[in-house]
Amino acid sequence: MSAPTASPAPSVDRLTGVLESSTGRRVTDISTPARLTGGSSREIWSFAATFDDGETRDLVVRRDPPGEERADGAALETEVMSAARAAGVPVPRLYRPDAPDRDDAGIVMDLVTGETTPARILDRADLAGARAGLAAACGRALGCIHTIPEHSCPSLPVEDRLVQYRATLDRLDRARPVLELAHRWLLDTAPPTRRRTVVHGDFRLGNIAVDADGLTAVLDWESAHIGDPLEDLGWIAVKSWRFKGPHVIGGFGRQADFLDAYADVTGVAIPDDTFTWAIALNTWIWAVGCLQQADRHLSGAQRSIDLAMVGRRVVEIERDLLELMR
Repeated sequence: MSAPTASPAPSVDRLTGVLESSTGRRVTDISTPARLTGGSSREIWSFAATFDDGETRDLVVRRDPPGEERADGAALETEVMSAARAAGVPVPRLYRPDAPDRDDAGIVMDLVTGETTPARILDRADLAGARAGLAAACGRALGCIHTIPEHSCPSLPVEDRLVQYRATLDRLDRARPVLELAHRWLLDTAPPTRRRTVVHGDFRLGNIAVDADGLTAVLDWESAHIGDPLEDLGWIAVKSWRFKGPHVIGGFGRQADFLDAYADVTGVAIPDDTFTWAIALNTWIWAVGCLQQADRHLSGAQRSIDLAMVGRRVVEIERDLLELMR
């Protein structure tokens, strides 16, 4: 569904150049890109391209809004998505630019089928069969992500979100006793051995596509980094990301199905107490993240009722933390 926008459409000439350099084929026709709804941090545009052999492909381009481009953002995301596809993660086929001046075309990829709206994934009757196997499919996808060789993603930053968000909480200087207690609990009960892998960074409902056959794509890789894989494993189980669904994994699936599938791919069994710690870690991260978003509004940096509303959710998340620590 297209939506009006003040942003200029991506350059057809640059999109043509990306496609021709990536495929070695001549583009004979390309439609004017149309802005789509969705995409919280990047714009999404759809278009179709016809090649000299008559094949037409439906495509999308994701890009930073003009004037808000992140240095090397498209190149880094393309790098990790290409590595993920090679590792067996369901990721759209990418078309990589052959010159730096084409980076501003954004990230060009095949249009993937499937539903991405969380409420529809949880509620649509025709997706009931997909939901039955979705927890295992997500576990397998994360297993593939966490076995990507680090050397195939040399541009990814190394992050420890427990340390990073501790610094954020200190900077905000908010008196939040529950968050302080939870931070101490996380340090005191941390698993004795913590691994380091490629991490998607935002693996949850809303960033996956699902059709009647199951998981079709893992999307939105801009938060990818090298770090603790428990950040991915616990994020999809944070209560806020269950969208009021009744099950631990994304509101749709069983913890056992998810972790068993993950172990099948990685050979790493995640004990239940470690998984509870992972959920608590990510719940704490989300709470600090909500404070951070609210601060953008309260400081005047970005006045937004949406950011203010996110900030008010912190008390709900603190209750979730107390229940997890109990």
